Amino acid sequence: MAAGANVIKMNTVAKMMWLGSLSVMLPVCAACGQQSPTPAPATTPASQPKPEAKPDTKPAPKPEVKPEIKPEVKPADAKPDATKPDPWPQPANPTLPTMDLKLGGKTFKLEKAMDDQHRYGGLSGRKEIAEDGGMIFIFKNPQPLNFVMRDCPIPIDIIYVDATGRITAMHHMVPEPPRSAEEQPIPNERLPKWAWSNPKYEARLKQYPSRFAGVIAIELRANTLNINGSNPEGIKLSVGDKLDLDVAKLRQEAK
Repeated sequence: MAAGANVIKMNTVAKMMWLGSLSVMLPVCAACGQQSPTPAPATTPASQPKPEAKPDTKPAPKPEVKPEIKPEVKPADAKPDATKPDPWPQPANPTLPTMDLKLGGKTFKLEKAMDDQHRYGGLSGRKEIAEDGGMIFIFKNPQPLNFVMRDCPIPIDIIYVDATGRITAMHHMVPEPPRSAEEQPIPNERLPKWAWSNPKYEARLKQYPSRFAGVIAIELRANTLNINGSNPEGIKLSVGDKLDLDVAKLRQEAK
């Protein structure tokens, strides 16, 4: 048994020595104390066919549509409202008899205002004066004259003349705003209707004076005269100029 044990021991030693020599020959293995299996040779996987490129199914971008710019349509010129009352009264005077007067080489046909009613009304309510038209106001007696633009919707040129036929003053008269409801003529039983007035309205009217006593006033279309260089194309007249008028005869006709 001892021999046998020695044999066994000897065999065991021999076996260990063999295993030690074998371990020198093997590579160092990773963990677990167990030799890794020899890896199979790497095989290149068969090349897979590339998938066929699919056409781009995204919808093509729509072209940018700019909004149509329509030209601005302006309303037609507004017509005057026929239902709106005219703020200006009807002409105070009908067309009166006329006389001719030459001024600066041009002949004018002037309507003759010879009495209080026609002189008071004058060109009130008239919305136009002919280029060669106008009105001449004739007074029997010389007196300071102060004309106003009572109910006159258009501008007017005025010339004042004294008893000798000479010019005492000239003015460009401009329209006043129409009467308000509170400025309408006030009825007065003691006066004819054409003479009805309103102190509130009369007080705001600008007065255009004759400067000296006059017997004649001549009203013409606006910008007919060149007063102090105001209108180079107008008729040039000056204070002191004598007009071709038979003043004495006209005064006799006046009422």
